[in-house]
Amino acid sequence: MMPIRERCGIMPDCRWSIKDVIKVFVAYGILMFAGMPVVAQVFRAIFGYTVLSVSASRSMALFITIFINGTICLYILYIVCAVHRQQVAALGLSLTNLSNNIKWGMKRYFLTIPVIMLAGFIINMVANYYGIVPEMQDVVRWILEEKSVFVLFSLIFLGIIVAPVIEEIMFRGFLQPALKNVLGRKYAIIASASVFAAVHMDVYAFLQIFILGVLLGYLYERTQTLAASIVAHILHNSLTLIFLLYFKFFLKGKVPIF
Repeated sequence: MMPIRERCGIMPDCRWSIKDVIKVFVAYGILMFAGMPVVAQVFRAIFGYTVLSVSASRSMALFITIFINGTICLYILYIVCAVHRQQVAALGLSLTNLSNNIKWGMKRYFLTIPVIMLAGFIINMVANYYGIVPEMQDVVRWILEEKSVFVLFSLIFLGIIVAPVIEEIMFRGFLQPALKNVLGRKYAIIASASVFAAVHMDVYAFLQIFILGVLLGYLYERTQTLAASIVAHILHNSLTLIFLLYFKFFLKGKVPIF
């Protein structure tokens, strides 16, 4: 059987550089950590929005997060399409062989999920041995504590749809090809997975996210489109959210520590 990569055709080599990647990630960091408070003040001034509750504050944060991520994606498209005169297919945004790529992503994810779970189990055992209780990520705490249906639905939408698509464009479609031009395919996958895990800023989940990142990078290189990696990413986030919602509604928000 002909490999997916050969059936799909090889997408054009990227013309953007590591310098372009650095510009995007610096802009992302500035917007998220320095620009978010400014953007919040602007929206409050325009819409007269006053934060009166935790749910209202979270709604604002979610909206701004989506706005910033959308802005970064537009910046990436500007660099690829306007500056370097390439089509969006250079980012892996292609419907070529879509159904087969989706199936490929699903199969490879379900083969990898036991490894991710084992990594999490080992990290928890080591943490317990040393008497360390890992802190929950903010988004996990939000889901477990949130009572507003609108905010909860927004969190789920952000986690299942928005985040996988945007992160795959940034890390696999944009970052990985630039790294491959310098490091080669294997090390580009490892490097992009490392950056992907690092930006989640959770030392206890680093190994699991790194393994997921390696899988997503492999899928991108194997299929030469983002379809497989986006599907695998959506599956992973969906399963995570299903477990969190189970803990929220059936275990009264208590996440078991193994």
